[in-house]
Amino acid sequence: MNSASSGVCPSAKDAASEGLQSFMTELSRLETASRSRLQELTHAKSTERELSEHLAAVTFAAQKARYARLQVELDAAATQVRTEEARRESAEERQRLSHLVAQLERVNALSRSVENQKKEDQGGDCLGISCDAAVGHRELWRSLTCIHQHPRLSHLFLTPLVRLFTKLGAQYIASLGDTHLGDQAVPALHSLWSLDAFQVWLHERACGTLADDDMLALSFIANVADATLSPD
Repeated sequence: MNSASSGVCPSAKDAASEGLQSFMTELSRLETASRSRLQELTHAKSTERELSEHLAAVTFAAQKARYARLQVELDAAATQVRTEEARRESAEERQRLSHLVAQLERVNALSRSVENQKKEDQGGDCLGISCDAAVGHRELWRSLTCIHQHPRLSHLFLTPLVRLFTKLGAQYIASLGDTHLGDQAVPALHSLWSLDAFQVWLHERACGTLADDDMLALSFIANVADATLSPD
């Protein structure tokens, strides 16, 4: 009996030892597989993290580019709005300036007209001739006023008239036959032309060739010449 039990025990021990070895081998395999899976999992997580970071970077870059594009479009729209507003303001300013220039031109034209009229009035006043004397002879009045304002023209054109009218005045006085008057100086031209008798005498001397308008013009010229120059 003892020999039989002693023969069975080694076999059981061997079986137990083999079972333990198989278990340890399987455990070692499982541990190795577990480490391999852990490495794979770690690598997968690392890859996933890298992909996530890359995706985040790409998304951020795309959003940044979109934001930049939108900013450019917004700036362009704002610039266009400012340009349109500037154009509109410029057009309004040009219109206001055009109206102002037109008003200034009208004011200047009116000012020139008033100034010219003032000069004409002053010209008539300085010659001592009323406007009534120039009725029907406005162009003659303006021409003589222009001559009067230029000393050289006055001397060139009016001096011969002064001499002529002075000579006619002396002949008129001589025709009166008054020796006392003949010894006196010839009256001023405007004084002669204020005498109806002198005008009648001159009209007769011209044998009726002088019309009433001619006499009025000669009277006016004489007044201008008398107010401008004195006899030489």
